[in-house]
Order: sequence, then structure tokens, then C-alpha cells
Amino acid sequence: MSEKILSVVSVNYDPETRQGSIKAILDDFMLIYPQTYEDPAEYGPGLAEAQFTLEEDDELSDKDEEIISFFEDLYLNWNPIDSSDWDT
Repeated sequence: MSEKILSVVSVNYDPETRQGSIKAILDDFMLIYPQTYEDPAEYGPGLAEAQFTLEEDDELSDKDEEIISFFEDLYLNWNPIDSSDWDT
């Protein structure tokens, strides 16, 4: 199952190599409270990034809804981004 994308932060894409990266906020991605004997683990939204390569017939849209749908269908390997020391 692919991750649910709440919002796209950035997409970097090189049309010559057809490779890129995406940063997004994913739903239920970061562990908030670990599992205990009485309660299951609880997850919340988290910032993550992934690398991708587009096929010849794939095109990136300019519309947010279409970008989210496109990347949710790719089954990307998402890696968390530690933002704990960022200024708000």
C-alpha cells in the first residue's frame, strides 16, 4: 500500500535524466506513541522525501491534486526528514 500524501512540499525533476525527488507531508507516517501492552501504536503526519524515475510515457502535471494522485500511485520508498531542530 502506498502512503497517503497530505501535501507536496517540493518536487525537483530533471527532464533529461527523467529522475527527481519529492518532499511531502504524509499521513500516519511518524510514530507518535509506541505500542504498549494496553494500547496500539499511534502515528501522525510526517515530513518525508523519496526519489523517483519517470517512464517515457509519464508526465508531471502542474495541478496539485494530479501530482498527489500520481505520486501516491508510484509506491515510493519514503524516508523521514528530521525537522526537530528547525526554527518555526
